[in-house]
Amino acid sequence: MLYNHLTPNLFFVLNQDIDRSVLSHSFDEKLFRLLVASISDYAIFMVDPNGYIMSWNQGAQNIHGYTEDEIIGQHLSAFYTSIDNKTNEWSKNLSIALKNNVCNTQGWRVRKDGSVFWASGTFTTIYNDTGHLVGFAKITRDITTQKQKDEQKEERHAELEKKLEENTEQIIANEIRFRKLIENSHDGIVLLDRNLNINFRSKSAARINGWSDGERAGRELDDTVHPQDVLKVKKLFSQVLASPGKPIISIYRTKHKKGHYIWIESQFINWLNDVNIQAIVCNFRDITARIKSEEEVKIKNDQIENILNSIADGFIALDKNFCYTYANKRIGEIMRRDPKQLIGKYIWTEFPDVIDSDTYRAFNKAVSQKEYVCNEDYYAPLNLWQENHIYPMPDGGLTVFVRDISARKTAEIEIKQLNENLEKKVAERTVQLEAANQELESFSYSVSHDLRAPLRAINGYAMMLKEDFEDKLSAEGNRVINTIITNARLMGQLIDDLLAFSRMSRKEMVAMKVDMDALVRVCAREAIQHQSSLPEIIIHKLPPCHGDFNLLRQVLLNLLGNAVKYSSKAEHPVIEIGSIKDSEKRIYYVRDNGVGFDMKYTKKLFGVFQRLHSAQEFEGTGVGLALAKRIITKHDGHIWAESAPGAGAIFYFSIPIKLNRNE
Repeated sequence: MLYNHLTPNLFFVLNQDIDRSVLSHSFDEKLFRLLVASISDYAIFMVDPNGYIMSWNQGAQNIHGYTEDEIIGQHLSAFYTSIDNKTNEWSKNLSIALKNNVCNTQGWRVRKDGSVFWASGTFTTIYNDTGHLVGFAKITRDITTQKQKDEQKEERHAELEKKLEENTEQIIANEIRFRKLIENSHDGIVLLDRNLNINFRSKSAARINGWSDGERAGRELDDTVHPQDVLKVKKLFSQVLASPGKPIISIYRTKHKKGHYIWIESQFINWLNDVNIQAIVCNFRDITARIKSEEEVKIKNDQIENILNSIADGFIALDKNFCYTYANKRIGEIMRRDPKQLIGKYIWTEFPDVIDSDTYRAFNKAVSQKEYVCNEDYYAPLNLWQENHIYPMPDGGLTVFVRDISARKTAEIEIKQLNENLEKKVAERTVQLEAANQELESFSYSVSHDLRAPLRAINGYAMMLKEDFEDKLSAEGNRVINTIITNARLMGQLIDDLLAFSRMSRKEMVAMKVDMDALVRVCAREAIQHQSSLPEIIIHKLPPCHGDFNLLRQVLLNLLGNAVKYSSKAEHPVIEIGSIKDSEKRIYYVRDNGVGFDMKYTKKLFGVFQRLHSAQEFEGTGVGLALAKRIITKHDGHIWAESAPGAGAIFYFSIPIKLNRNE
């Protein structure tokens, strides 16, 4: 075993009468610790290679004022005065002990309560069986009063110190478990000379980089440091050599024995000019895992940064004090500010015009009620309309997505103005149309009256000729008279249809619940009452609707009349009336198996005077379907047809269910 000489004599401290065989190498550690713990006049403790306290006895508590729970794990610099700490006196003491195996010190030391005392102490290096430094043994005495005593007491104290020194080896021998703690330390220790050659290297250094002392010796800087860090390390050593006594910390990469590089954090202190040390002391640790973790965090942060900078919205993060912690590129464009200059600033100081605005209240509401808030607001200094989506954070801050909606708001204002202008023009046009319609209606009445008088005369004289001269006229003469009578009748029907069509635009709707089943049956009987051959009529169950009874009756009469007319030439005419289920509207249909029509003519189907068949084939004025369309349109509905030549036709009309509120 390797031990160093310890100055104090522990036997004197314990008791002159204690059987020395108790302190032989054979006594167990527990008994030893009990003995050390009972010493009340001397502080006896151990520190690791970096000066952190590992053990504490009663005497240490009495002298320094700290309990074991308070001081274990703390640094021994706590006992040094501020002046001594500025010169790193504790580090010098450890370096001297490391170099000489022992360091005797005297000086002012600080108790827990801040008072000082004159202390005499000894640092002794402790090595394990393999020669690995495990720490230092420290024995401290308060000799403030003794300094003032006579020579006799000084001699007695010297004798006590001598006896303690003789027995320190036994103390060290029983602190093996503390050596093991030091062996597991992650920090390495290296001493360098003026030429940067290694004079001492701890076992932990070999564990960190894998190199043994022999393998490490003689290697150039370029062989041990990462190529990208060589220049940095050279500058570091130049700085260390030029700054005696100043701690210098650096991070760089060094090569592991296995060939890969590891990150290390090193602290260098140049004690070359200190006669007791004469070395550069380097403490270092492996921080590769920490660097990789930081790199991973940076990569993720960069990804988030890229995402936040690529979105179309501005994004900010505020802490609980409403200070910026993040602002993306887009918010800088919206607010016309450098987003980096906003970080750490108080938002209401940067934008005082927002105070007491809707946005200000929305931000405070999100924080106080811890709920998502969305608001729109206008920021006059930038002529900016913004839409804010405000999310509260668990720590009391906010994240806010800010969208520039100025273009949308401008468009809305323009649309509103256009609508107002359009409504004004529509109102003016409506007045004009009402006047025109009124004039047209008056004209229709006038035309109807004026046309009916000569038409009645033509029809009357034709009927007189037929009655008085039918037997005397030739077949051609009777054909001409019949043609005059027929066309006069058709002309009268056309006048009636036109008059009804013109009245439709001004006729007020009287909405009511209409029993479509009953209405269809009445209309069907009316449509076939003058027919010589009756078609088969199939009426399915029809749902009721809301509308104008008389107007819907006219629609059904027109559709059923057309179905009867155009299926009259079929071998077995069939007419079917039914409905189609729909959640938003009532849909009814009238189907026939008549001549049908080509769908390419559907655009002409519902126009006034538009006919798809000649008058010689089928009678009609060409007004009925146009009138039906106007009535259905008045009901906010729609009318359409499907057909094919020779395959019959089916006419549909719909009425919105919104008219059925009372069902």
